[in-house]
Amino acid sequence: MSGNPPIPKLPGYTVSLPASLGDKTFKKGQTLGYINGYQREEAMRVVDDLPSAASTGSPSATMQSTGGSPAQAMSGTSTLPQWVENDRKVLRFYGYFKESVTESNIENHRIRKVVIYYYLEDDSMQITEPKQDNSGIPQGNFVKRHKLTKDDGSFFTPNDFMVGTEVTVYGRTFFLTDADSFTREKTFGLSKGPGEMTQRVNDFKSYIEARLGKASHMLNADDGEKLRKFLENNKKVLRFWCVWDDRQTMFGDRRPYILHYFLENDTVEILEVRDGNNGRDPFPALLKRAQLPKVSVKTATGLNPKYAADQCYTPADLRLGAYVDVQGRDFLLHDCDTFTKQWYAENMGYSMEEMTTIDVKEIIPTLPKPALPPHNGYGTLEDSVQNCLSLQPKPPRRDMHKLMNKDKIVMRFTIKMIPDEKHTVSDIDEARRLILSFFLMDDTLQLFEPPSKNSGISGGKFLERQRVFKPQSEEIYTCQDLYVGSTVLVYGRTFELLEADEYTYTYMENNKHIFIMADHEILIKSLKAQVNGREEALRTALIKIDRAGSGSVSGNGLEESLRAAGLKYTRHQAVSLIRRLDKDDTKTVAIEDFLAVLGISS
Repeated sequence: MSGNPPIPKLPGYTVSLPASLGDKTFKKGQTLGYINGYQREEAMRVVDDLPSAASTGSPSATMQSTGGSPAQAMSGTSTLPQWVENDRKVLRFYGYFKESVTESNIENHRIRKVVIYYYLEDDSMQITEPKQDNSGIPQGNFVKRHKLTKDDGSFFTPNDFMVGTEVTVYGRTFFLTDADSFTREKTFGLSKGPGEMTQRVNDFKSYIEARLGKASHMLNADDGEKLRKFLENNKKVLRFWCVWDDRQTMFGDRRPYILHYFLENDTVEILEVRDGNNGRDPFPALLKRAQLPKVSVKTATGLNPKYAADQCYTPADLRLGAYVDVQGRDFLLHDCDTFTKQWYAENMGYSMEEMTTIDVKEIIPTLPKPALPPHNGYGTLEDSVQNCLSLQPKPPRRDMHKLMNKDKIVMRFTIKMIPDEKHTVSDIDEARRLILSFFLMDDTLQLFEPPSKNSGISGGKFLERQRVFKPQSEEIYTCQDLYVGSTVLVYGRTFELLEADEYTYTYMENNKHIFIMADHEILIKSLKAQVNGREEALRTALIKIDRAGSGSVSGNGLEESLRAAGLKYTRHQAVSLIRRLDKDDTKTVAIEDFLAVLGISS
């Protein structure tokens, strides 16, 4: 007898001995892990006797031996989870079921086609019924997607679906007639059953007959023709674009419309083409869908009158360029859609020339822009313009680009009074010198007179900063109107710009695309064109001005030489040219350099 007492066979006292005495590991096998980045749980391996069906190699035997799902058994051995291996893989079967009909003496059952989907990723199923036009049956999703159970309580597997067999779902029997190519390749062992194509019948004609209460062989000739026409031309509509010109009447207009001709029952509707902001009430339908008579026909009743077939418009009467009489209104057909053109070409034999679009656009004359009334002097011109543009005037918008980028940019000129046609200038006023400051941020100018001793004039602010309008105009003075040599009329007084400060000269020369008077190249081109044939006169005038024989002249001397030679220029252009040629800042210009610029030999 051993010295150690035996362990009682109670819960918690039972141990699992290793297979061999040398094995010292007592851990359980790992069942949770990652394969290719996906989480996967593997069942614990249990050595058991293999079933006899394992030797057959069938899907059911494979599922029993591996312990996996039906979808995993079909996809073969795989290390990936089922929902990854079979992602977006769906088996699709076509079938039908018979629905009993008790309210008709013509038919006792009705065939309804369905599509059965089997999702391999989670072994769920879905049954849908394709929607059929004018069926009168609520179709679509027949059974929502979930895991369906069989009569014995087990779940459906792909092995339960074979083409040509029956499947019972919730007490309703479905007959499988076909499967798509993917399903046939995926599910081995499936094949077409006998009589597959004969089982997939189109029951739409029988259903329409049951809805009407009569079979097609029991209808008379007129009813049969209407039924045939309805079935052949259902949802076939001819569309024409037309216009109705009613401008010959008071308050009439020329308006566009759309004409629809329904081939299934020869009815017509006319819809209005609505334009935005046209001021009209929304009446989308000018003529509701009904038969359209060619001429006004008196009927026994005014509600839903019936017309003979020869009294109404037919597709042969509708052609591009033709007029359609709609209750006394003439509509011109000028265009149609692609389907209408194809239908007329196939059924009426019309050529493409006969179906050419007709241009009905009219040139809209431009209305003259009303002139603004003259400014009455109250407020600014912009405020007065806003009162003329709308009943509720808004504040005028300011140019933020100029306010932000041209702030603190001021052009200053020295000016003096000059006589004009209405005013003379005294000796005292002629000797006065003022400073004109032009602010580019808002196009305003200001006049200031520096104090002068013993002149009898105190000096100071001559004109408050404001916008100044040109004479007999509503345009204001801008920076392009100001340059040396120009004149400015300010409240009846004429001023001449004599010179500018260094900042103004530099700013204008740096922006020659705006201030063309500061572009010396334009003056050089002009002088080259004028000096042709006057070279000797210009050379003589320059030599005459250079009395000291230094070979250079001052700025005033250069201007006097140009005037003596009969050449036209502006003073600001001359100043810009002198500043260009005066490289040493001596306020003089070398005669040889000036003649070389003009292309004249010295």
